Amino acid sequence: MKDVWKVYFNGSFGGKSPDGSHPGQVLKLNQKFRFAGRDWYVPAAYLTAKGLVLDILMRADKAVLEDFCKKWEHLEDEDVPNDVFEQAERENPLVFEFSPQIELNGQTLPFSQGHGLSYHPLFQNAAACEPALDEDESDFDTPTERAIIDHYGLNPEDGWAIHRYSFPWKTKRRPKSISSLALTLTPQPVRVPGAEFEVQKPGDIFAFSHNGIPYTLTAQNLEPQTLPKNTFSDARFDLPNRFTAMTYTVSPAPPKDLISVEDCMQNDPPVEREAPKDYPSMPEAQNAAVIVIGGADGPTALFVTAKSEDKAVLTTCSALHFAPPKKITWRIVFHETPFAPERFRLL
Repeated sequence: MKDVWKVYFNGSFGGKSPDGSHPGQVLKLNQKFRFAGRDWYVPAAYLTAKGLVLDILMRADKAVLEDFCKKWEHLEDEDVPNDVFEQAERENPLVFEFSPQIELNGQTLPFSQGHGLSYHPLFQNAAACEPALDEDESDFDTPTERAIIDHYGLNPEDGWAIHRYSFPWKTKRRPKSISSLALTLTPQPVRVPGAEFEVQKPGDIFAFSHNGIPYTLTAQNLEPQTLPKNTFSDARFDLPNRFTAMTYTVSPAPPKDLISVEDCMQNDPPVEREAPKDYPSMPEAQNAAVIVIGGADGPTALFVTAKSEDKAVLTTCSALHFAPPKKITWRIVFHETPFAPERFRLL
């Protein structure tokens, strides 16, 4: 992997230019700091014609990784609930979601794209430990990971979450000089499942609390709905299209984006139609279309906020089913940001 350190603005890891551009000039930084209870290292930036590329690394102690893998070794079981997977992800020492921005010569530059991979000393090919930043980027090429470890002189006994971000210049050309460079890391909210509840009719209430503050959820309306037949187009599968929309209020009004409500049940899986006579070898439905509208396997549908008598009326949708379920169990979800953003001087 001799070209791994040809870093390109629109490239990922591996030293390949996706658009024929020239590689960036290295700017050594070697900055270490503590953030959110973790060790971070910013070894270098790369100055390209289009912008600055920054490598941001997060360290995970080998002993901590061993404890994590021992605790969650049962995750390979097929009957593990989705909320258990979410808890494991929150505890994964190699997963920490954040947004970076830099201040270069006094100007703030947000990132335009990011890529991520992990080096795990115990399971270097373990997909469960990758904090991927880009859905199209899932790199478990161990030689690439090891080349990064070796190049930056990192301890191979530790785990490393390796992030690469691109920040476009605000000017048409690359700055002639860099007098100052600072990095701000902003943690992303973490989903924390709360209590489960059921409501049968408008006016039903559910009391819960968060950080010692009591809240009351009041159901405003429960309306069974059916998606139009042309919502999903798939010649091979019949897809569920029935759900329940619930409007509700929360009192007192919680901080913005702190609370949401989702269905505890997952969507019904697609059902493969009978293979046509002229196509008897139709493959089985293993990679059927993913439907994201509600349920515990994805974002809770569509959130609509409206004002009614000075109260925010929220809307959430249940999972999709072929037939209406006898009951729906909802779950409160808190979106918490346990750490405040911090700024670190790099140059």
